[in-house]
Amino acid sequence: MQKVTRVFILIVLVMATLSISAVAAQDDGESHYVGFVPPALTSPFHVAMVEGATARAEELGWTIEVQAPASEGDFAAFVTTVEQMLELGVEAISINPIGTDSAITAVVSANERGVPILAHNFITPFDEGTVETYIGYDQWGGAESLAAYTCELIAGKYDSTPEETSGKVFILEGIDSIFSHRRTGGFLAGLEKNCPNVEVVGSQSAEWLRTRGQEVAAIALQQNPDIDVFYGNSDEMAIGAALAAQDLGLVINEDFFAVGIDGNQPTLDLLADGEFSATLGVDPYRMGVTVIDAMAKIFAGEEVPEITLTPSVVVTPDNLEAYLAGELWTEPVAGFAEFDNDEPTVPDEMEAMTEEAPAETTEEAGS
Repeated sequence: MQKVTRVFILIVLVMATLSISAVAAQDDGESHYVGFVPPALTSPFHVAMVEGATARAEELGWTIEVQAPASEGDFAAFVTTVEQMLELGVEAISINPIGTDSAITAVVSANERGVPILAHNFITPFDEGTVETYIGYDQWGGAESLAAYTCELIAGKYDSTPEETSGKVFILEGIDSIFSHRRTGGFLAGLEKNCPNVEVVGSQSAEWLRTRGQEVAAIALQQNPDIDVFYGNSDEMAIGAALAAQDLGLVINEDFFAVGIDGNQPTLDLLADGEFSATLGVDPYRMGVTVIDAMAKIFAGEEVPEITLTPSVVVTPDNLEAYLAGELWTEPVAGFAEFDNDEPTVPDEMEAMTEEAPAETTEEAGS
């Protein structure tokens, strides 16, 4: 066990050394012209990321160019957008890819021009090209945590325990991609681990959109009028599902629950008003700030980790105020890469080490 403890301490020290702190990130004192390319600006999530990146860039005296395709599924337009921005002469660029093949084309284009390229809201290394750092959260782990809370909601509804409760869940998936695969897989794993008797009665794409979420949920309720929870790979789809259920006279947080991933401001507003159940808050605004801080380190000649892991937390009415105040945000650290392999991002043995070691390290260190 002492060997495990020593390994854990080493990992903690390495992660602390590679921490990407907004406070520690030092600019080289020069003005820079940088680019930022979301997959689209149809979601409040990507708008919030742009706002965070823009605010930080302006604080440093930089000029930031923001361009995006009209829709998240237009992969060809994504590549064209990146190439056009490179032609404008940006000194560094960060992209949020949805179609990985098209993103590789964009990365190679930046590499050929000698322009540092980063990936945000994405921690899966590409097979080709060089990316300075991949910035994002553990989608599988976050979805699994949200599922654990979902089990508690269902158990509370039926005056049971998560281990024993039954119930019905419907999943709203995003556009077919690693994003939807990881968020669906992690959620399913969380349900199996925490409330194995809960049944998933359907899973269908709603294309990341609120309107599609409403349409899909309306049909799902015709087939299964007693659905307990709508889970969206994104908040917007879950909001649409909640609207569909309410249109049928169902009462949210009594008859059914709606949970999603992102922590968008519209979702937080609904959560405060009792019109939503829970969201995985990944703080897109601060993630955008993190992107610019990473660029600042690169311009200053400092090293950045391959994977810059940003935090995520299940946001409920109980901790909403703390989340909004930024009190639940923790500094990004070096993390594990995430792959489309239907397995946890963090290996099981590492999870076990982090759960067992803290109490022992405190005793050994004498503090």
